[in-house]
Formats: sequence, structure tokens, C-alpha cells
Amino acid sequence: MKNMDANPFNRKTLTEDVLHEWQKMLNDTAAIFGVPAGLITRVDGKGIEILLSSEADDNPYPAGFAAQYPNSGWYCEHTLKSRRLNLIPNALQDSNWKDNPAAVELHMISYIGVPINRPDGGQFGTVCFIDNKQNVHNKLHIRLIEQIKRMVELSLRIIFAQGEIDRRDRLLDDLSKIYPICSYCKKVREKTGEWVSVEKYVLDISGAMPSHGVCPQCYEREMNKFA
Repeated sequence: MKNMDANPFNRKTLTEDVLHEWQKMLNDTAAIFGVPAGLITRVDGKGIEILLSSEADDNPYPAGFAAQYPNSGWYCEHTLKSRRLNLIPNALQDSNWKDNPAAVELHMISYIGVPINRPDGGQFGTVCFIDNKQNVHNKLHIRLIEQIKRMVELSLRIIFAQGEIDRRDRLLDDLSKIYPICSYCKKVREKTGEWVSVEKYVLDISGAMPSHGVCPQCYEREMNKFA
């Protein structure tokens, strides 16, 4: 399996129509909750970024803002690590968060967020809503944010599935072509003109890793040499 820290979903792979729908959900839900900030964050390797931010004048979190990960100090980092709903009604009254820069410097003291998972088993990021006043949120708010999580994850599954279909189509297209192979060393000539091993050629077009073995005929021949 690929490196689980690498997030294959970014602004290019998500497409504008998907991001537009997510943005509308953030704006509408932040208005329903009566909070200044709704965010969808994205974690990738050693960084975490605000992918989308609700469009409100009093929102102090701009889209595109990023920090190191882990040790970002963000509320969302705790959400990702706990892998469950994270609700902080008032950070200033919580010993774990009362000195956090978000609470002290920005006075964004209330947080509710859930992790977003990728279809390949890794973590995409979070969806969260942050308030500049105490906010305990109610069961309806919790159900709504969990519904947003499911909708985002469904979008990711659809994009992931389409990517797999496209990859297999390219694989079948490549395998259906006649390709030059050296009669002596069995290397294959790629479109660039470079001669590469059969293993690398198959890996490049399919992503499949080779597993070497010995066929019965070669095994018998080599054993006869030793004999």
C-alpha cells in the first residue's frame, strides 16, 4: 500500500465543482450554527492546511493557511489524533486549551469538529466549526456535522473510484499496444526512447510490484547445470 501520510486529494484532484459544493455546505452550516468560522482542513505528510473556510467577515481563518503537522497547536490536530468527535465548549475554561493561541490571541474559544477519512484508509483532514463565544452545541448540530463528514467522504470515494477506472483504462490501452522488446536482454523501449526492464515497464503502467520466482523449466535447467 502507498505511503498513508501522502494525501492524494488536493485542489487539482478534487475539482472545482466538488470544492464549490463543500464551500456552500460550510457557509450554510456556519450560518445555522451562528459561528464565524467553518473549516475543512487537509493533512498531507508533515503539514496541515485550511483547504476551505466559510465566507464571513468575522472569520479569522483564511483558506490556504498552513502549519506543521504534528505539533501544529490546532484544535483539529487533536480531532485527527483522537479519530472522533472533538467538542470544546469553552477553551478558556479547559486546562488543556486555555493557553492555546487560538483561544488567547484570536479569542476563538469554542470548537466542534470531526475527522474526515480517505477511501484508501488514510486521514484526509477535518470539518470543524469555531466560535468566538462559549458554545456547547446540541445534538442536532452534532448530527449535522456528522452528515457533512459522510457527504465529504462520499465525494472522496467517488473521486477515488473514478481515478481507479481511469487508471485501469490507461493500463488496458497501454497493454493493447505493440511495444519493442530487446531480443537479448528483454528490456522494453518506452515512449521516451529509454530502454527499461520489463518489471519497471509493467510497474509504470499498472502500479503492480513484481514478485520474482523461477519457472519449472528454468529450475530444471539450472539444477542440471549444478549436476
